[in-house]
Amino acid sequence: MIPWVGFPPLPAQFEYETEVHQSIDQEHSLFFNIFRKKNVPLNRGLLIIHGQGEHGGRYQHFPHYLKDKYDVIIAPDLRGHGRSEGVRGHVERFDEYVDDVLLAWELLQKKLTGGGNIVHDLFGHSMGGLVALRTLHYRPELPASHVFISSPALGLKVEVPLIKDLAARILSKVWGELQMDTGLDASKLSHDRNVVDAYLKDRLNHSKATPKFYLSFLDAMKETMVSDLHFNSSAKILFQLAAEDEIVNTATAKLFFEQLKHEHKKMIVYPGLYHEIFNETIKEHVFEDLVKEITP
Repeated sequence: MIPWVGFPPLPAQFEYETEVHQSIDQEHSLFFNIFRKKNVPLNRGLLIIHGQGEHGGRYQHFPHYLKDKYDVIIAPDLRGHGRSEGVRGHVERFDEYVDDVLLAWELLQKKLTGGGNIVHDLFGHSMGGLVALRTLHYRPELPASHVFISSPALGLKVEVPLIKDLAARILSKVWGELQMDTGLDASKLSHDRNVVDAYLKDRLNHSKATPKFYLSFLDAMKETMVSDLHFNSSAKILFQLAAEDEIVNTATAKLFFEQLKHEHKKMIVYPGLYHEIFNETIKEHVFEDLVKEITP
């Protein structure tokens, strides 16, 4: 893998592997990015869930910043993303992504065979944050020690024009897989120009959304905001939000966090940062805050 300009390469003690597995519904082959330490027991694992339109390979710098905390990091490409099969930007129902996460979680458990104190952690960014929350809604018993939610898609920053919304509702009944452009402004992902350039040049990214995806995405956000979400009581929850997010609505994420009934929860809002806080010009500080939560 080629690291982005200004980003650290994979640490020497890690190796990069890939695997392909059939989805739970047997509809798609799913691609998995796996970063694992060489010749050591694998006891501590992290599962990363990417956002809409991107892919797991964009998290190749995570092992550098988290090398002292994890032995294996798995970042799958959700269906319709990256190197996984599926129509770009399409699902029949949003929670198909939850099935993909449960498959990835099972793979992570299989990798953690060190025999020591096994740790499973979950990280979700943007739409991936929403998918992570919905996964825990359906499977609250998952033994996640830490749940990290970055700029979660619990509401959109810019309201979709009424004409586009109406068109999507009509098309969903006759042409639900029609790919439409999301209009994502990549310059609002990060203040780091290298990140924006890399995003635009990366052919594995896409800016597509279908009517069925769009409507199920809206429903998933609304349902999650009013859900009575319960986590494993011992899990530590960290929300990391961008104060200047132009992609998702930070105020909605704050409201969700405040309503969340959980003893071990913490929220950090970063002034001046755009949506991809772990790809920002002060990403080292954002990673430090995450590491502090892991450290006993």
